[in-house]
Amino acid sequence: MKKIIGIIAAACIAGCGSTQGDTPQQTLTATTWELQSIQGKKATTEDFANGMPYINFTADYKVNGKGGCNSFNGTYNLNQEGGINVSRLVSTKMYCKGVRENDFLQLLETSDAVDVDKDKITLLKETKEVLVLVPKNNKKEEL
Repeated sequence: MKKIIGIIAAACIAGCGSTQGDTPQQTLTATTWELQSIQGKKATTEDFANGMPYINFTADYKVNGKGGCNSFNGTYNLNQEGGINVSRLVSTKMYCKGVRENDFLQLLETSDAVDVDKDKITLLKETKEVLVLVPKNNKKEEL
């Protein structure tokens, strides 16, 4: 019995909670991602006075989050070569003065590639970095 418990414990140490070997989708869906930079410039509270945009990716290929003012949702898909397609985005339409929400949502929807790391995701358009997002916290943000 002790041998079986030792084997299970060793297997868990090697794989439980580890992101090594996780697929890009598993890494994407593990946390809420908050905007760090937009088109190579640090995102600031002047650009997003109502809160920094964030996004959740779900295991069933849906996205949701906040664009800095409004809530949004849509779908996404990934391919083996690092391509991503975020589409069918819809959002609430509250007016918020001085927010770059439209830029954020447009760049999100037009990005065509993603570089996924456990500490950062980079969305690209034709090899140019357009959005960088980092984990917001260790749990998923609920809308």
